[in-house]
Amino acid sequence: MSRTLCGTPEYLAPEIILRKGHNIAADIWSLGVLVFEMLSGRSLFADKDDNNMQICNNILKGINDVVFRNDIRMIAEDFIRELCRYERDYCCRLPK
Repeated sequence: MSRTLCGTPEYLAPEIILRKGHNIAADIWSLGVLVFEMLSGRSLFADKDDNNMQICNNILKGINDVVFRNDIRMIAEDFIRELCRYERDYCCRLPK
């Protein structure tokens, strides 16, 4: 488990922001954010003012508040939501 902080704020998993230590589950989270960005052309937790603190707050609020555009298929939305689940046990994010 690592505790170092490095990366673009939009891709940081909650456990990194909270400095709880992280493992491969943080990479799974970042993959979900990347897939969303590739499909929508925008960042999943973006802030209109590009404020890094607000981006981190958006991440900590979780993906449940994120509204997906209608042109993203439900299967893709479900996939992204699974990759970006925010749970106490971050290992739950990993594929079984």
